[in-house]
Amino acid sequence: MTGLDVKKEIAEKRAKNVDEKTAILSGFVRVTFSLYKKGVDDGFGLLLDCQNQFISEYISSLVKELFSIAPTPPRKDDDDPRDTFKIDNNSLLYAEGEKLLKALYIINGNNVFDVIGISDKIKSLPCYARGVFLGCGSVSVPSADSAQTDKKSAGYHIEFAFYAEDLANDFLALLSKYNIYAHLTRRGGKYVVYVKYISDVSDCLALIGADRTVLDMNAAAATYAVKGDINRRLNFELANMSRTVDASVSVGDAIAVIEKSIGLDGLDEKLREAAVARRASPQASIGAVAKELGISKSGLKHRFDKLIKIAAECKADK
Repeated sequence: MTGLDVKKEIAEKRAKNVDEKTAILSGFVRVTFSLYKKGVDDGFGLLLDCQNQFISEYISSLVKELFSIAPTPPRKDDDDPRDTFKIDNNSLLYAEGEKLLKALYIINGNNVFDVIGISDKIKSLPCYARGVFLGCGSVSVPSADSAQTDKKSAGYHIEFAFYAEDLANDFLALLSKYNIYAHLTRRGGKYVVYVKYISDVSDCLALIGADRTVLDMNAAAATYAVKGDINRRLNFELANMSRTVDASVSVGDAIAVIEKSIGLDGLDEKLREAAVARRASPQASIGAVAKELGISKSGLKHRFDKLIKIAAECKADK
């Protein structure tokens, strides 16, 4: 499961009301926007890096639903300073930058350079986190064949890459409110909030609305657990079989040595009884032979150990 799969899933999940739509847009715009200004007297425009077509369509539809604003088609004119942003078909360009940033609680007042963290006016933090993931998130969820549940991490990973340290700390606190244990690190000029424990990755995916991914992830973990249990049982049985065969061969060899040296009649009754029973059932487990003789496994093992000792003495005497 990749980040692209998860982004497609949550982009298909429609927001229920204005508060949720605002929160999604606020989170997305906060981590993807750049400002441009064409002329001295012009206001600031807003450029959003959407990375791919389906996110671009999703975000533009939310902006249109909330603000009745359509994006400005990108141009490639040599004289257009917007070219410095390397605009492509997956980017969204809006002329009314101040209006959008203020309405989405990203700036303080009308100052486009006074950018704040996560505003307390955001009514739906899960939807805000969803928008952030669409803008700067990535995830790795192993399949059933490669999933591991015997380790806390074992390939499960979700992260959010921010350019601003304050925003990264705000997002870390947001996850903490939902009991999701996350870490913060610096990587390649960005501040990366990441989650790596299986339970926290599952909770984080549930928070952003990736319900189908959570189900797939839990199914993969359950499948791996069943496979692991079967493998452990097989290994246990094989080990038992190996020990049974080794013990059988060792005692069988001892009985053969004794029989050639002093004969089984030279043994006391209990040892002779054990030797005859083992020779009659060379592949049987100690438990099966002990049951046949009506004694405990430890008692029979003690007799077998004596037979091995006697056989060693016979070899030494010879």
